Amino acid sequence: MYLMDSIVDISNEVHKRRSEKHPVMGVFPDLENRLKGCPRFLFDESSIHTAVELTLGRPKVLRQAMQFLRIPYTKLWIEWPEAGRKKLRDTFTSRDDPIDYPDRPLPTRLGFLLETDEEGRKGQVTWAWTNHFIREHEPPNVCPIGAFFDLDGNYDQVDTNVNFLKANLASLWKDNMLQTEALKSIWRTAVHKQNYWGQKFISHYKYPKHLIQNFYADVYGEYIMVWACLLLLTSSRKILDYTPVERSKLNKPRVQKGKAPLLDHTMVNLHINKEIQIHQKGVPLGFERKSPRIHMVSSYLGVRGDKHWIVQPYWRGQGEMISRHVKVKL
Repeated sequence: MYLMDSIVDISNEVHKRRSEKHPVMGVFPDLENRLKGCPRFLFDESSIHTAVELTLGRPKVLRQAMQFLRIPYTKLWIEWPEAGRKKLRDTFTSRDDPIDYPDRPLPTRLGFLLETDEEGRKGQVTWAWTNHFIREHEPPNVCPIGAFFDLDGNYDQVDTNVNFLKANLASLWKDNMLQTEALKSIWRTAVHKQNYWGQKFISHYKYPKHLIQNFYADVYGEYIMVWACLLLLTSSRKILDYTPVERSKLNKPRVQKGKAPLLDHTMVNLHINKEIQIHQKGVPLGFERKSPRIHMVSSYLGVRGDKHWIVQPYWRGQGEMISRHVKVKL
């Protein structure tokens, strides 16, 4: 089941029980109303894998593209299967530091609701996810900590939150001060704090400080994924294929049974170009060429002025074998 469908189903149960004011369950009717009024994009595994590749690329390029980014909708929902981010987990997971902690299990699906002003530069992010042990009628998790962002802003970060950043992505650029500063500047466009629902939720259960810190840890490092997904959706060149999904036929029997109607959405798939790009360079005579290698170049972000585009993965080195012997006539 999609994450947004889980939210709708739980919201329907909340309405039946008339528990809209419950400090936990009351968030789902509110989320459902906000979901109904916005475009909904469901990334497949290949698409979200490409978004991950952008986050692992040079932060300076990503930050430059964000300076010109305009979010095309005042409300926007994006979700994906977490299996598509295996590369990210493998990059930052070691035997001494497993990522699947008992009290914070890996989600199966993860998504966010993006709400902005009319200019598409300011707004907030609300995160939600489903756990791998989720059972029927068990609600997904909605994080009480949201990102309140301004892409033209520059906000000092809380030291404990910055430590989350240093523990993962920044380790790739620890020897490059320029890229490290660019990476930090991405996070300085937002303030992470309790959202409206989170304030009621945390105060009701009187969570201790160390548990509240886990809420920050769940979403603080995810902030960069928001902009990787948005850059894919707004790329100057075609990188994604869109398939609208209309669910009115499925909803008729559901409504008759008293179930909530499922939401229409757009499936997002990676656009596959059949043309194979071959890169060959001329070399001077006497050049000692290594044995031929064929490897795949990952997707990366290209930026020129206010234009940005995503270069699709391609095979480098594919083509005819180049002989080591060169005949020269004098």
